[in-house]
Amino acid sequence: MIACLAIAACDRKPMPKAGDLQGEVTALLPKVEDAAGLKFRQPPKVATQTSEQVQKFLTEQFARPAVRTDLDAKIGVWKRLGVVPDSVDVVALLMKLLSEQVVGFYDPKSKTLYVVEGRTGVERETVIRHELTHALQDQYVNLDSIQNILGDDDRVEAAQAVFEGHATVIMIGNAARTIAWDKAREGIRDARAANPIFGAAPAFLAEGLLFPYLGGAEFVRTAMADGVTSAQLLATLPTSTSQVLHKERWGAQGNAAEIVRFTAPAGSSIRYENSFGEFETRLALAELLGDVGVASRAARGHDGDRYATLATPGGDGLVWVIVWDTPLDAEEYAEAMGAAMAKRYAASVASINGRREIAATGRRVTIRTEKVGGRDITIAEDLPASARSPAIAASTVTITAR
Repeated sequence: MIACLAIAACDRKPMPKAGDLQGEVTALLPKVEDAAGLKFRQPPKVATQTSEQVQKFLTEQFARPAVRTDLDAKIGVWKRLGVVPDSVDVVALLMKLLSEQVVGFYDPKSKTLYVVEGRTGVERETVIRHELTHALQDQYVNLDSIQNILGDDDRVEAAQAVFEGHATVIMIGNAARTIAWDKAREGIRDARAANPIFGAAPAFLAEGLLFPYLGGAEFVRTAMADGVTSAQLLATLPTSTSQVLHKERWGAQGNAAEIVRFTAPAGSSIRYENSFGEFETRLALAELLGDVGVASRAARGHDGDRYATLATPGGDGLVWVIVWDTPLDAEEYAEAMGAAMAKRYAASVASINGRREIAATGRRVTIRTEKVGGRDITIAEDLPASARSPAIAASTVTITAR
């Protein structure tokens, strides 16, 4: 499911056929086609749902075994890092956020555009434009197959940023390519702050939900201003959030984020693994340090990563390996990550044998820089105090091009 947040960030008059969903969709089809520069191969199916039906749909999505297993594993990682408090019921929070904010969605499985009953006027037209764009995208790229990629969140989030950013730009129209975009962007952020559940959510979660809409729209606006067409965007999706954050990396030879793998040490096993990407690396550091500027600088130069939950004899550990563009990038991140984990555990950072080490009750965190095949990497480990440290040998890390 690709959900549209309740962001009526445009000043249009209500559609003349309010209440007639099929009529409204039919009237908007050519407008969305003109704005996107793409033609529908066939109109999508349309239907309305009650709020209760949306709640049921979301519950079913979260209950899918693969989805829930993946989400539970990620929640464990977020809480280990300290970017989400242990007391937060993340699943319940996400359910509340999506249930209250979704006013319409396009379901790639059934090829159906749904609008929640009771929405009228500008809000209704806004959500139809947005979701019609998703329906159009789905006829040129398989949205469902990309969303269901497991184990490479950085790639999924990069693609999602194009899908949501593109739909947001088409939804807002020409305003997205002018100074009015600043007003629209602030409107989206104000809508978040005004919602008590959204406003109280941990920044790591809230900003993560907003990134595809705001960061994605910035990327798409800039690309379109450079003459990139909708067809080109969908045909050459960015493969990392670094390419979304720094458009000059997108499509440039050799600038795709690397694929990183490593081997668990003897006596341990990898319980779960995935990628954060530059955006979530920045977000995690910002949440821990309370300084967005430092976090952004420390995450820049990110060129691929892999994190894993390790099952060790003493309990679960977390390992995070990142490839960097330059030695300076690696060192800047190591400095910031050391400070972040020291703050997370209310401990001090010690320099031991060329690595940063933070000792906390029952835990030991180490951050070090290494060279692998001429590339600069960092290895951050948060392990039970009884576990062998360092756990991951640089010799087991492999870096391959996408």
